[in-house]
Amino acid sequence: MNQNLLSSQPYKGARDFYPEDMRIRNYIFSTWRKVCELYGFDEYDFPILENLEVFASKSGEEIVGTQLFSFVDKGDRKVAIRPELTPSTVRMIAGRYDQLPKPIKWFMIGNNWRFEKPQKGRGREFYQLEANIFGVPEIEADFEIFSMIIDIMSAFGANESMYRIYFSDRRLISALLNDYLQLDDNKQFVARRLMDKRKKVTEQEFALMLTAAGLTKTQAESIEGFMQCKFESLSKIIPSDILATNNGYSNVQKLEKLLKKFDLMKYCEFDPAIIRGFDYSDGLVYEVFDKNPENRRSMFGGERFDRLINIYGKYDLAATGFAMGDITLQEFLIGWNLLPELATKTQVVVTRFPNSTAQLEEYTQKIARDLRKAEITVDLYTTGDKLEKQLKYADKKGIPFVIIAGDDEMQRNVVKLKNLKTKEQKEVTVTDIEKELRN
Repeated sequence: MNQNLLSSQPYKGARDFYPEDMRIRNYIFSTWRKVCELYGFDEYDFPILENLEVFASKSGEEIVGTQLFSFVDKGDRKVAIRPELTPSTVRMIAGRYDQLPKPIKWFMIGNNWRFEKPQKGRGREFYQLEANIFGVPEIEADFEIFSMIIDIMSAFGANESMYRIYFSDRRLISALLNDYLQLDDNKQFVARRLMDKRKKVTEQEFALMLTAAGLTKTQAESIEGFMQCKFESLSKIIPSDILATNNGYSNVQKLEKLLKKFDLMKYCEFDPAIIRGFDYSDGLVYEVFDKNPENRRSMFGGERFDRLINIYGKYDLAATGFAMGDITLQEFLIGWNLLPELATKTQVVVTRFPNSTAQLEEYTQKIARDLRKAEITVDLYTTGDKLEKQLKYADKKGIPFVIIAGDDEMQRNVVKLKNLKTKEQKEVTVTDIEKELRN
């Protein structure tokens, strides 16, 4: 075996998109784009390379510490391949803060990279839809985002039995850790990190982790009680006088009221265990979970990040939004049998007779050109293979029709049009081909 041969496999954790894969990707992207545009969002984009400090500032310890692809470029600049879209989005807005009309409703479909262990539903390379509303501090902006998420999932055929949006508010955690338990900043930081991992460990393991971090048994019990409680029973964990002045508590109340009013609460549920691992999350937080018994996992999420823009200066810009990944979404669609059959967009193959005359070549070329002008997608066969091979080629690619024309058909200005699905073949005039293909 030749040891110098290169591997045909892509980089570990990355994907090649063959035509059949591209059809799925384009279906997902077009559905994302359609719903975002229905909500009046504008599309934007930015480079995949970013200054390292943009992510080092606020993306979170796990991403920056272990998952970031970063290097020093030839100009001695510290550079990163983006692991997420939010920080750079905010950078763009800060760059034109005074010129942009507000509120700002933007969406983007972008490629990201994270150095993590590839597994089912997760790769090192992935695409995300990110949609955000900037400049609206009221809960109505968050409700608009929830509505968009639900409409996106509905556009893919999903209903309330298939997924759930679990939500909480970071300010409720502050009410617990700071206002009630009065932990110092370091213990609050550690407690939040551990709370974010609560669903992955047992109650006993969680208690041991909290006490090992310096919390008392009573404090650990209060945190566990908070993680398990319903919204209606929060006052049993956090005193009512603290909750009465907590913006997170009042916002969750307002959000639930709106969701119930428009019959969307059936998709949603309050869950104080939703923390989110981003350092810039500072208000409402939420994650969307697949309810498939074989894939019960978080698919994507979002949050309030009102203060993230402050890493670029003294700006005042409330912000809320979410990011949805293509890999986890595709797993969801497959798991619920929601992925449609996506055939090639090519409608017809114009065949080429072996040893065709120049006149016949011109005849079939003109047919192909005229159909393309009429916006019929045409694959013109350009080699002199046997007709049988050309028909097999069209059938294997899932192209529904073929046009066959020899010297006899050319003399009479007709073609044979064959439907490869029904096996029906009929003779039609050149002027009627378009009409036949559109029927």
